Parts: sequence; structure tokens; C-alpha cells
Amino acid sequence: MGKQLRVSLRQQRGLSYWGLLLVIAVFGFVLTCVSRMGPAYIDAYYVDEGLRKLAQNPDLETMTKGQIRTDLDRFFLLNNVRGEPTKALRVISGADSKLVSVEYELRQPLIYNVDVVMKFNKQLNTAKADLCCEPLVDLKQFRKSD
Repeated sequence: MGKQLRVSLRQQRGLSYWGLLLVIAVFGFVLTCVSRMGPAYIDAYYVDEGLRKLAQNPDLETMTKGQIRTDLDRFFLLNNVRGEPTKALRVISGADSKLVSVEYELRQPLIYNVDVVMKFNKQLNTAKADLCCEPLVDLKQFRKSD
């Protein structure tokens, strides 16, 4: 039994220096990615929530472009959404409805000369408010926009 114990203890060596260094490097890389990309995804979440809140508005069909823009701007201000999402807000008039679109692209530097490009596209068609937030329309087909 003593011989088995010695063999067992030799096999149960811990994490080596290089193994520990690798774990720390992977953890650091993941932490860097989360800290750089996390705020963009938090803003995208609030853009989605703002469009969903707008879709629940009973007066949505009769709201003007300015009222829609003001309502979303107020929501973005309260939830600290700044930058590209607020600049990319477009309200487009169609024949029987309005399309509220927030389509933007963010380029975030990650490490040295490596950038991460994140694309976000959220849409709300006032005629189909229940299908909120997924891109339903190609915006290139519209001419008139606000």
C-alpha cells in the first residue's frame, strides 16, 4: 500500500508554472474582450428595450416622427446610451406606417493593432409593432428619411 501511495502522489502534481501562466493569459484576454465589447452590447440591449417600450405605446400609429424621436431620445438619456446608437436613429415614413431604425457599426480597438467590429441593426415597423426589433426591411429601398 505504501508503494501505491508514493506512485499516486507523484501523479498528482499540481499546475506547472507554464500552465498557470497560460491560465492567467487566457483569463486576461477574456477580461480584456469583455471590458472592451461589453459596453457596446449593453447599449444595444437598451436600444432594443427602448424600441420595445415604444412598440407598447398605444398612440404609436398616430405619433409624428418628432414625437418618436423625442420619446426614444428621452429613453436613451435616462439609460445613459450615448454615441453611435443615438446618432444612428432614423425614422422613415412609409405608405401606411413608419419605420424606426437604429443601424450602426462600432469599431473598438482590442489589442495593439487588432480591432473588433460590431454591427447592430434594430428596427420597429409601426404597422407590425409585435415583430419589434429584428431587421425586417432593407433600408436601401427607402428614399425619404428623417
